[in-house]
Amino acid sequence: MCARIEELEEELEAERAAKAKSEKSRSELSRELEEMSERLEEANGLTSGQVEVNKRREAELTKLQRDLEEHNITHESTLSGLRKKHAETTAEMSEQIDNLQRVKQKLEKEKSEMKMETDDLVANVEALTKSKQVCSEDFSSSPEDCFRS
Repeated sequence: MCARIEELEEELEAERAAKAKSEKSRSELSRELEEMSERLEEANGLTSGQVEVNKRREAELTKLQRDLEEHNITHESTLSGLRKKHAETTAEMSEQIDNLQRVKQKLEKEKSEMKMETDDLVANVEALTKSKQVCSEDFSSSPEDCFRS
Protein backbone atom coordinates (compact mmCIF):
# COMPACT_ATOMS: atom_id res chain seq x y z
CA MET A 1 0.00 0.00 0.00
CA CYS A 2 2.89 2.28 0.62
CA ALA A 3 3.96 1.67 -2.88
CA ARG A 4 0.50 2.55 -4.01
CA ILE A 5 0.56 5.79 -1.97
CA GLU A 6 3.93 6.66 -3.39
CA GLU A 7 2.66 5.94 -6.85
CA LEU A 8 -0.42 8.11 -6.27
CA GLU A 9 1.72 10.86 -4.77
CA GLU A 10 3.98 10.70 -7.82
CA GLU A 11 0.95 10.84 -10.08
CA LEU A 12 -0.43 13.74 -8.03
CA GLU A 13 2.93 15.50 -8.26
CA ALA A 14 3.03 14.83 -12.02
CA GLU A 15 -0.52 16.16 -12.36
CA ARG A 16 0.36 19.25 -10.35
CA ALA A 17 3.45 19.79 -12.49
CA ALA A 18 1.37 19.28 -15.65
CA LYS A 19 -1.31 21.62 -14.26
CA ALA A 20 1.32 24.25 -13.41
CA LYS A 21 2.86 23.79 -16.82
CA SER A 22 -0.54 24.09 -18.55
CA GLU A 23 -1.39 27.17 -16.42
CA LYS A 24 1.91 28.70 -17.40
CA SER A 25 1.26 27.86 -21.08
CA ARG A 26 -2.28 29.20 -20.78
CA SER A 27 -1.06 32.49 -19.27
CA GLU A 28 1.62 32.79 -21.98
CA LEU A 29 -0.98 32.08 -24.66
CA SER A 30 -3.35 34.62 -23.08
CA ARG A 31 -0.57 37.22 -23.08
CA GLU A 32 0.28 36.40 -26.73
CA LEU A 33 -3.43 36.59 -27.62
CA GLU A 34 -3.67 39.99 -25.90
CA GLU A 35 -0.58 41.23 -27.76
CA MET A 36 -1.94 39.95 -31.06
CA SER A 37 -5.30 41.60 -30.35
CA GLU A 38 -3.54 44.89 -29.68
CA ARG A 39 -1.51 44.57 -32.90
CA LEU A 40 -4.68 43.69 -34.79
CA GLU A 41 -6.40 46.78 -33.37
CA GLU A 42 -3.39 48.89 -34.35
CA ALA A 43 -3.44 47.38 -37.83
CA ASN A 44 -7.19 48.04 -38.08
CA GLY A 45 -6.57 51.60 -36.93
CA LEU A 46 -3.87 52.01 -39.56
CA THR A 47 -6.12 50.43 -42.16
CA SER A 48 -8.97 52.76 -41.17
CA GLY A 49 -6.59 55.69 -41.36
CA GLN A 50 -5.36 54.52 -44.76
CA VAL A 51 -8.97 54.13 -45.92
CA GLU A 52 -9.67 57.71 -44.83
CA VAL A 53 -6.55 58.95 -46.61
CA ASN A 54 -7.59 57.03 -49.73
CA LYS A 55 -11.10 58.53 -49.58
CA ARG A 56 -9.64 62.04 -49.32
CA ARG A 57 -7.28 61.38 -52.21
CA GLU A 58 -10.10 59.98 -54.33
CA ALA A 59 -12.22 63.04 -53.55
CA GLU A 60 -9.30 65.31 -54.44
CA LEU A 61 -8.68 63.36 -57.64
CA THR A 62 -12.35 63.64 -58.59
CA LYS A 63 -12.26 67.40 -57.95
CA LEU A 64 -9.09 67.76 -60.04
CA GLN A 65 -10.67 65.77 -62.87
CA ARG A 66 -13.75 68.05 -62.79
CA ASP A 67 -11.52 71.13 -62.76
CA LEU A 68 -9.53 69.76 -65.69
CA GLU A 69 -12.73 69.02 -67.62
CA GLU A 70 -14.03 72.55 -66.97
CA HIS A 71 -10.66 74.01 -67.98
CA ASN A 72 -10.70 71.98 -71.21
CA ILE A 73 -14.24 73.17 -72.01
CA THR A 74 -13.23 76.79 -71.36
CA HIS A 75 -10.08 76.34 -73.43
CA GLU A 76 -12.03 74.84 -76.35
CA SER A 77 -14.56 77.67 -76.18
CA THR A 78 -11.82 80.32 -76.17
CA LEU A 79 -10.00 78.57 -78.99
CA SER A 80 -13.18 78.41 -81.05
CA GLY A 81 -13.80 82.13 -80.49
CA LEU A 82 -10.23 82.96 -81.49
CA ARG A 83 -10.52 80.86 -84.65
CA LYS A 84 -13.76 82.61 -85.59
CA LYS A 85 -12.22 86.03 -84.95
CA HIS A 86 -9.13 85.05 -86.98
CA ALA A 87 -11.32 83.94 -89.90
CA GLU A 88 -13.30 87.20 -89.77
CA THR A 89 -10.14 89.28 -89.61
CA THR A 90 -8.60 87.34 -92.48
CA ALA A 91 -11.71 87.87 -94.63
CA GLU A 92 -11.73 91.58 -93.78
CA MET A 93 -8.03 91.93 -94.63
CA SER A 94 -8.55 90.08 -97.93
CA GLU A 95 -11.35 92.48 -98.81
CA GLN A 96 -9.15 95.45 -97.95
CA ILE A 97 -6.32 94.04 -100.09
CA ASP A 98 -8.71 93.61 -103.02
CA ASN A 99 -9.96 97.20 -102.61
CA LEU A 100 -6.41 98.53 -102.40
CA GLN A 101 -5.40 96.60 -105.52
CA ARG A 102 -8.37 98.08 -107.42
CA VAL A 103 -7.43 101.58 -106.24
CA LYS A 104 -3.80 100.93 -107.21
CA GLN A 105 -4.80 99.78 -110.69
CA LYS A 106 -7.04 102.82 -111.13
CA LEU A 107 -4.24 105.15 -109.99
CA GLU A 108 -1.74 103.45 -112.27
CA LYS A 109 -4.17 103.87 -115.19
CA GLU A 110 -4.65 107.55 -114.32
CA LYS A 111 -0.89 107.96 -113.97
CA SER A 112 -0.40 106.39 -117.39
CA GLU A 113 -3.06 108.66 -118.91
CA MET A 114 -1.48 111.72 -117.29
CA LYS A 115 1.93 110.64 -118.55
CA MET A 116 0.53 110.39 -122.06
CA GLU A 117 -1.12 113.81 -121.68
CA THR A 118 2.15 115.23 -120.34
CA ASP A 119 4.06 113.71 -123.24
CA ASP A 120 1.51 115.20 -125.67
CA LEU A 121 1.77 118.60 -124.00
CA VAL A 122 5.56 118.45 -124.02
CA ALA A 123 5.45 117.54 -127.71
CA ASN A 124 3.05 120.43 -128.38
CA VAL A 125 5.25 122.85 -126.43
CA GLU A 126 8.29 121.65 -128.34
CA ALA A 127 6.43 122.01 -131.61
CA LEU A 128 5.29 125.53 -130.70
CA THR A 129 8.78 126.44 -129.55
CA LYS A 130 10.21 125.13 -132.79
CA SER A 131 7.63 126.99 -134.78
CA LYS A 132 8.32 130.15 -132.83
CA GLN A 133 12.02 129.79 -133.50
CA VAL A 134 11.35 129.28 -137.15
CA CYS A 135 9.15 132.35 -137.16
CA SER A 136 11.67 134.47 -135.38
CA GLU A 137 14.33 133.39 -137.81
CA ASP A 138 12.02 134.18 -140.65
CA PHE A 139 11.12 137.53 -139.25
CA SER A 140 11.11 138.83 -142.77
CA SER A 141 7.70 137.32 -143.26
CA SER A 142 4.82 138.87 -141.49
CA PRO A 143 3.92 137.79 -137.92
CA GLU A 144 0.46 136.79 -139.03
CA ASP A 145 1.95 134.15 -141.31
CA CYS A 146 3.75 132.57 -138.35
CA PHE A 147 0.61 132.12 -136.31
CA ARG A 148 -1.33 130.67 -139.17
CA SER A 149 0.95 127.74 -139.59
